[in-house]
Amino acid sequence: MLVGIAQSSGPGFPCIVVRKAVSFAGMRISAWYVVLIVISLAQGCGYHLRGQSPQVKTTGGYNIHITAAAASRLAAAVEAQLAGSGVIIRDSREGADYILRLHGEEFERQVLSVSPDTGKVEEYQVRLTGRISISKADGEALVTDQVIRASGDYTFDEDAALGKFAEEETIKEELVEQAAAQIIRRLNTLVE
Repeated sequence: MLVGIAQSSGPGFPCIVVRKAVSFAGMRISAWYVVLIVISLAQGCGYHLRGQSPQVKTTGGYNIHITAAAASRLAAAVEAQLAGSGVIIRDSREGADYILRLHGEEFERQVLSVSPDTGKVEEYQVRLTGRISISKADGEALVTDQVIRASGDYTFDEDAALGKFAEEETIKEELVEQAAAQIIRRLNTLVE
């Protein structure tokens, strides 16, 4: 933005004039275009706000059957991301082009740092580990027991323990979304 001082029609009070354009080597660019360019560049490099996992594009047009434990958060996230992209999720192996088996889903919390003064935990790391196997409907194994991992960390404060446990749950949700995106990327390499 260009700022200039101009005389007002009043009794000697100058007024500030703001022009909504930026000049780069004689070119006039609107401030809105500058903002738009910055946002485009930020998204193009992979930046995203915390809590918003990047969407993985899938090559839809195939059918898949997913098997996992009944309470699998990872399976639910994979199903949701696949269903939103045109992949048909089958309830049984019949009619499926691919079979995805998710197993060994486990969250682990590990102490990352301890205060040298008090000996109390200051930071935790949360890790999600799971295994996937992918096969074609005819039984041909494409991926066997591949490990999927995602991790995140947070600071811990005993005085705000309830809030920190809520933060841990939020991190777990983010890890599930990240792991689901890894699985879908793996599927994409096999399907294309």
